[in-house]
Parts: sequence; C-alpha cells; structure tokens
Amino acid sequence: MGIGLGEFVIVLLVAFIVVGPEDLPKVARTLARWVKTARKAMKDISGSFEENLEKEDFIQTKDALTSDFQQANSELARIQQQVLENARREEAAVDLKN
Repeated sequence: MGIGLGEFVIVLLVAFIVVGPEDLPKVARTLARWVKTARKAMKDISGSFEENLEKEDFIQTKDALTSDFQQANSELARIQQQVLENARREEAAVDLKN
C-alpha cells in the first residue's frame, strides 16, 4: 500500500496550499509523531497477538498430551487387569492339578 513519487508530490503540494508554508513543518512533525505512535501501537498489538497465539498453541499441546497420557494410562490399566486375570486363571489351573 505504498505511494509513488508522483502521488507524494501531489500530497505535499496540497498540504503546502492548505496548511501554508509557515505551519507546514509543525504539521509535518505532528503527523510524524502520530505515525510513530500508530506504528508502535500496531507493533505492541502484533506482539501481544503473537504471544497469545503461542500461549494458545502451548495450551492445545498440553491438552493433547494430557489426553494421550490418560488414554495410555487407561490402556495400561486394562492390560494390567488382563495380566492379573490370566495369572489368577493359571494359578487356579495349577491348584487343580495338584
């Protein structure tokens, strides 16, 4: 969204006519301060937005890992239960043989 040299010259001429030669430097300084403030605000907002995105990514990753851990833990509990049941059956079978 840049402006070309011709457009810039037209803006300067219009500003010179509207504001006048005496107040033009003062208006230019004020405008420059406004632009600087706006750029700083945009940079702060952008940084805050990126920080929030990073936090959201962290939260989503944490939630996914927590879910995976819970699934793995449930699966291990199920396997442990099966092993214990198989051990009891084997023990019962051995007791019947004796």
